[in-house]
Parts: sequence; structure tokens; C-alpha cells
Amino acid sequence: MNEALFDHVAAHYDSWYDTELGSLSDQTERNLAQSMFKAPGPKVLEIGCGTGQYTSWLVQEGYEVTAVDISGEMMALAQKKIALLEGSTSKADCVHWWHADITKILDQLETYDGIFSMTAFEFVPEPENVLKKLFSQLNPGGCLMIGVIAGMSAWSEYYAEAARKKPTSVFKRAALYTQEEIRSWQIGVSAEIGECLFFPPNVQTKSEALSLEAKREGNPGFVVAKWVKR
Repeated sequence: MNEALFDHVAAHYDSWYDTELGSLSDQTERNLAQSMFKAPGPKVLEIGCGTGQYTSWLVQEGYEVTAVDISGEMMALAQKKIALLEGSTSKADCVHWWHADITKILDQLETYDGIFSMTAFEFVPEPENVLKKLFSQLNPGGCLMIGVIAGMSAWSEYYAEAARKKPTSVFKRAALYTQEEIRSWQIGVSAEIGECLFFPPNVQTKSEALSLEAKREGNPGFVVAKWVKR
């Protein structure tokens, strides 16, 4: 992973969520991820917290979060976001910020009730090995969950095209996996898979997107995988 790769996109990263397509796709992914992530206790590790889009939700759900990110610029924006939450002083106390590359700190981790990551494992080398180590850091009943852009989809082609047009795109460094590939990873238990983004990036209207999402036809553009420690 490369810190500078993400630092240079930090300032405008959240602008994607202000677009109609970005807002709709984010909410679709969020609905799926939030419905699947259930930790049996309060202690959660978030990998790739970015600008805090999900850190805010985890804190508001009552979790005590250790938020890890390789980019100091992204993390600074996340810290500001948490500070703006209602009851910001007590909320901020619920987050421990760790500016680091997850692949470099695996031996420094504690044990957790939940480990949560959204759109980060596209950029993690040897994800199967990293996830296996993370799974070992779960308390009994703990939940390890990742959300990733799915390979072999309209969305993976969209990001591949963006990388072809812009050599500095972060997606030049992304590896996008299909759910079949994710299921094959030997993490410790079988994965539970959730799917969403059945509408393509070139969808014309919100109503068309919602209609396509309801039909759930074709390859999904986003996959959530969850492993629960028995």
C-alpha cells in the first residue's frame, strides 16, 4: 500500500458522495454493510477509515473504534467529521486513531469483537493472508467483514476505464475480486456474501437505478463478505 497514493485524493474524496450517482451507490452499499455487520461486543477495528464515512456510523452505533488508515490526510478529515457529531466530546473519546499500513501492524493488534473494512481491501496486497491474520484476532463470536468493488462487473470496468484515462488514479493500484474468488479464500470459516449495485455507473435516472437494484439481475458491482468466529 502507498500512503501518497491516497493523500493526494483526500481533499476531494467526499465530493463523490455529493453527486446523484455517488450518493445513491453509497447508500446502497451502506444499507447492505450496515445490515450485515453485527459485533457481539463494543470493541471494533476499522481498517481503511478514510474520511470517516463509516467511522461516524460505528461510533453512533455505540462501538469503541480503533480506526486505521494509511493516509494521514484522509484520517485528518475523518477526525474533523467525528468532532462534528452531536455530543462530539464523548463521541471522539470512542475513537482511537492509528495512522498506519494495516499490513505493517498485524503483529501489534489486540483482540476485537468486530473488524470492519469498506473499500480498502482492493488495495491490500495478499488479502487472503491478511484476512486470515485478522480473523485470528477476533474474540469468540466476533465478526470480520469487508466490502469491496466486485470484479467482472460494470463497476469494475468503470474504474478500470478511469485508471486507463488517468494514470494517477488510485484504481491503477486496485485489485478487484469476484465473489467466487473471495469465497475461495481460506480464512477460517466459510464466508457469508452479500451483493448490491446491480445498476451500472451509466444509469440515467435514480428511478431506473432503483428498479434495476430491485431486480438484482446480472453481476453485482459491490460485494460484502463476512466471517464469524464460532
